[in-house]
Amino acid sequence: MATQLAVRALHYSCTLAATLFIVSSCLWKRSPTKKKKKGRRKGRSNGQHRVQVVLTTLIVLTYVSQIVLNLATHDLDRSQPLLVHMTSLAVVWSAVSLRQQHTSKYEVAGTSSVTAAFEIPLLALSLYHKPRQWEPIAQVTISSVRLSLLLVVVIAILLEIRLREKKKTSEESRPFLNGNHTTYGTTNGHNSDNSVSSESESESDADPKNGRAARVKKLRDEQLQTYGGWWDYLKGFSIFLPYLVPRNNRPVQLCVVVSVACLACHRVLNIVIPQQLADVTDSIFANEAPYASLGKWALLQLVRGGAGLGLIETIVKIPIRQFSYRQITNAAFSHVMNLSMDFHIDNDSAEVMKSIDQGAALNNLLEMAILDIAPTVADLFIACFVFYLKFNAYASLLVVVAAITYVSAEVFTSNWNMEHRREVTQTQRDETRIMHQAVQGWQTVTYFNQFFYERTRFGEAVDLCLRASARFGRRRAVGKALLDLIKPFSFVCLASLIVHEISVGRATTGDFVFFIQYWTSLISPLAYLSAQYRWLVSDLVDAERLLFLFQSKPSVTDKENALDLKRGDGRVAFRNVDFAYDTRLNTLTNVNISVEPGTTVALVGMTGSGKTTILRLLLRLYDVTAGQIEIDGQDIRDVTLSSLRQTIGVVPQDPVLFNASIIENLRYARPSASDEEIYDACRAAAIHEKILTFPSGYDTKVGEQGVKLSGGELQRIAIARVFLKQSPILLLDEATSAVDSHTETEIQIALDRLRAKRTTFVIAHRLSTIVGSDRILVLHDGRVVESGSHSELLEKDGGRYQNLWQNQFGGDKIRKPAL
Repeated sequence: MATQLAVRALHYSCTLAATLFIVSSCLWKRSPTKKKKKGRRKGRSNGQHRVQVVLTTLIVLTYVSQIVLNLATHDLDRSQPLLVHMTSLAVVWSAVSLRQQHTSKYEVAGTSSVTAAFEIPLLALSLYHKPRQWEPIAQVTISSVRLSLLLVVVIAILLEIRLREKKKTSEESRPFLNGNHTTYGTTNGHNSDNSVSSESESESDADPKNGRAARVKKLRDEQLQTYGGWWDYLKGFSIFLPYLVPRNNRPVQLCVVVSVACLACHRVLNIVIPQQLADVTDSIFANEAPYASLGKWALLQLVRGGAGLGLIETIVKIPIRQFSYRQITNAAFSHVMNLSMDFHIDNDSAEVMKSIDQGAALNNLLEMAILDIAPTVADLFIACFVFYLKFNAYASLLVVVAAITYVSAEVFTSNWNMEHRREVTQTQRDETRIMHQAVQGWQTVTYFNQFFYERTRFGEAVDLCLRASARFGRRRAVGKALLDLIKPFSFVCLASLIVHEISVGRATTGDFVFFIQYWTSLISPLAYLSAQYRWLVSDLVDAERLLFLFQSKPSVTDKENALDLKRGDGRVAFRNVDFAYDTRLNTLTNVNISVEPGTTVALVGMTGSGKTTILRLLLRLYDVTAGQIEIDGQDIRDVTLSSLRQTIGVVPQDPVLFNASIIENLRYARPSASDEEIYDACRAAAIHEKILTFPSGYDTKVGEQGVKLSGGELQRIAIARVFLKQSPILLLDEATSAVDSHTETEIQIALDRLRAKRTTFVIAHRLSTIVGSDRILVLHDGRVVESGSHSELLEKDGGRYQNLWQNQFGGDKIRKPAL
């Protein structure tokens, strides 16, 4: 008796341990991050792969042989533990065999070790009884063969790992300079991993049409390449959890609690309702009137239906959905807006907006994970327990096998179609990008009469999106058809088993009715889980770009415990500043500038000399590579970005206005400003009277980017906004470059008012606009090569400023304007 209990415990323990190990390894598995492209190694790997497939297939066959042998020689009750053990391990090893391309050697070795740990005592107990008949001898023989195969697999993998470590050690000990016999300009006979990567990158970049898509795919692959199994993949999305979990929102927390309570009630009703129907059936076969049981069944159906728990669930899910939408959308917008200038320069704004829009798929993640997927998994465990208690272990095992088969088929078909889903997502972004660029650049399209080109380009993008959607749809239809084949087969197997139980008197007709009713509530959540997995994969693919955005960190951030910039006189100093957009080439080198409060400094020089870069560094759109920038003795890296940029007013070369009224664009500089303060700022900028002549005055809509206004009007509104901001430091970037001489004079008068008592930096290619500056700095190749007033610089024979002046005004004669 003790021996039988031990054998029974070992059979069930082996089933449980092997199943848990394979599931855990699927979730936590690490996949290799490099692909080898060496012919000799590839051939050896293929040979090893074939040997592994043969060995795992033989192991599966040993389990199948024992199943057939037991079914032929024993009744189902006597061999129940053994059959459960053999069937479960056959499924486990079939999964290992089918996943050879994605299974690590550690996973195979671990599964072999776990299985062998239970097979050895089981074989010892079988030999302890000294089998003499052919059937026990055959069982022992098959178990011995399987144990030998398991040991061969473990030993082979351990030897291979040891050889690889030795080879790695020998390669690391090879001299660095003589390790690879290659010379400059030649390629080694065996391509390294880096060379393979470089080739693939060059191939993708060679195609101009696919270059951007290849770069996006490369960025995504860099993110996903480090992920092994599903656990690691999903762990990357944990960055969104703070936005999905309602930590400090009591009403939403209450809604989640109510929803979970409703789900728990559903789990109970899923069992109680079929049992009531079974009682009705048994009463009918016993020639009794089942009115009471029928009434209970009807009442329970009402409670579970859309007028009961369903109504409550629908109502409480509304705040949950709205909470997740609000959190994700606001967080995505804030994160993108807080990213540094280098990110916004490198990325297409239309794609970023589409990524945020597609990232809204995460809004359903909390509901899907907690309110849909988790209860469905719980239903499967409950079903296994109920079928075991009501029928036998075979019924419970069939439920497990059916569930694993169904979910595995869903996983396989979804992974099979994942690349097509990514393709659909990318083509949708391309379509949005092209449409956004054409609509935003309507004037450029008009100027060059490229309406036909834009229609053609957009039409091609739509066609590509439709073709990708068609490929995705066809594969999804095939996957759904495969899943639909599993349902009737699973039902027939379970129904046949229950009919057998009824025929031998261990179950009643009511139990069969219970099974039919319960099967509906079981297979529906299983099908729903599969569908949810499919949509979960689709949502995660859609959100991959948003994940990349969230993982993109701003290069310029506030230092920890940064303080606000203390308002002072506006003294600015650049001390030994170096800066490079690219590490291979410096943009600024050893720049030293000291600007006294209330003075005006002009920056002149050829295009690309570093003038605009100096203003960007002062605004901290980038951080200096070396040196420091100080305002009133405070290093701008030690103060908050908000206080720094509040201290600086900017009049750009091409002011951009929002498609709103003039007064709304003006108030953007200081939302708390009164109308009278706005009028005073416009008077100072010499634009107030002009605005009053517009049909709607200050309520006039300026159009997209201010297209309804002239260049001079745009510049003066930009100046008025800076007046309104009242910043002590002023940056003027070619503020009069695009206007006529009369308008330039008016703007210069407004700028003179604006510069009064402000520290001002001016960039100007038109030198006549900066002759009155207190100091002029001449830049060349990122260095300050000359410094002085207009008169001082003109007196330097052969100087760069003198050459610039001569080039603008012609001849050798130096003309000095009247000051």
